[in-house]
Amino acid sequence: MILVPASEYAYLLPEIIVALLGVLLIVADLIWPAYDEATGRSKTWPAYLAIVGLIAAAVAVVPLASVSKTLFNGIIQIDPLAAFFKLLFLGIGVLVILMSVNAVPKFTRWTAEFYALMVWTILGSMLLASAAELFTIFLSLQLTSLPLIVLVGYAKRDPRSGEAALKYLLLVLVSTSVLLYGMSLIYGALGTSTLSEIGAALAREKTINPIVAMGLVLLLTGFAFKITAAPFHYWVPDAYEGAPTPVTAFMSVGSKFAGFALALRVIVAAEAVPLNWHLIFGVIAAISMTLGNLGAIRQKNIKRMLAYSGIAQAGYLLVGVAAFSSWGIASLLFYTLAYGAANLAAFAVVIIVANAIKSEQIADYAGLSKRNPLLALALTIGLLSLAGFPLMAGFMAKFYVFLSAAQAGLIWLVAIGVINSVISAYYYLRVAFVMYVSEGPAEPMKIDPQAALALCVAIAGVLFLGIIPQAAMVAAARAAASLFGG
Repeated sequence: MILVPASEYAYLLPEIIVALLGVLLIVADLIWPAYDEATGRSKTWPAYLAIVGLIAAAVAVVPLASVSKTLFNGIIQIDPLAAFFKLLFLGIGVLVILMSVNAVPKFTRWTAEFYALMVWTILGSMLLASAAELFTIFLSLQLTSLPLIVLVGYAKRDPRSGEAALKYLLLVLVSTSVLLYGMSLIYGALGTSTLSEIGAALAREKTINPIVAMGLVLLLTGFAFKITAAPFHYWVPDAYEGAPTPVTAFMSVGSKFAGFALALRVIVAAEAVPLNWHLIFGVIAAISMTLGNLGAIRQKNIKRMLAYSGIAQAGYLLVGVAAFSSWGIASLLFYTLAYGAANLAAFAVVIIVANAIKSEQIADYAGLSKRNPLLALALTIGLLSLAGFPLMAGFMAKFYVFLSAAQAGLIWLVAIGVINSVISAYYYLRVAFVMYVSEGPAEPMKIDPQAALALCVAIAGVLFLGIIPQAAMVAAARAAASLFGG
């Protein structure tokens, strides 16, 4: 029997806080029901309790940002990279819950359970960021995915939600099966499941072991499903459109970034395998960018457009992976901040508008600049950042990932990325055109204060990262260096 020092659990304090927060939400709802049977209205305390708990967990993460330590005999890695992703997941959770305080009661009375499931999904993502062993990765991935399946189908009265949940369930089953089979091949061939030992064993191999190669291919295929990379992206538009909009907002960034947090450690462990990783990830990035942008052009539903946009953004993120260097990973990490802020700003507006007019069609955004200038401006800033316009976070993010690819000699990939950025400007600016030029209803559209706060934070992030990117890039570079042992 292997004894684990009790002191090691202190390094998992953020995860313990988040786990207990989910339990507390359920228990508190049993004592003080969030749904008032007499009035038929839902109370908002579960949302505020979830926000306070996530902020407390974020405070607990901060001291760990300067720690490099393995726990539980090598299955958990505490380092700046893990801290970076954990803070990112917690920040995304706070913003999504804040912008959906008044949106969630519109499609369910079980609000406490809704936030508990979202909290546990965040817990799984945090564990993925620290997982350094194959079976720990698998369990963390299930904790991330299973609550999300329920959340996607949470709007039970909307048939699209049930359809989206079924499709997402099938995706999880397929990707999990592929991932688990790949893990079993690697474990069977190398006799170890710890990533550090796998990396050392691969470094000793003088030739490519076909069983290990097949295991890595299956592993990367499972990751591609999670990060919505082509050609494993076909589930994304239907799932995003059918899921409740707050869930879609979380999936678009939180779930995607969890996939990258998982993939980075495995990719570094597999670096010793003599394959052209630059070309492999470069091709996947190019296909994802192109198919995502071309698919977004013809969309009339804004959630479907943002879904295809997310596929393209996964391609831009993969450019940093294709560079396969500390600078490339640092640029990828910066990109997660920029994309997360811009996409959440866009989805905050989508949530507000959907609550007001019960529509997700782009055509129904006509005249939004007159109905609520702040909403129109915020959505425009978010979309311009996603397109990569100067003075926006997205411009600096694309500059960094393209620069890392150029330094790796991937000029062809940079050219494809620039062309795709120009293509994406069309469908992003089309939404702005509808808001500012097309005629629409004249009655004002109100913003609830919680959503307005989330929107202001997201927009501030977009502008701050675009104008003063140095501090965030330094943090990203430090996190990336820890991945490579620096």
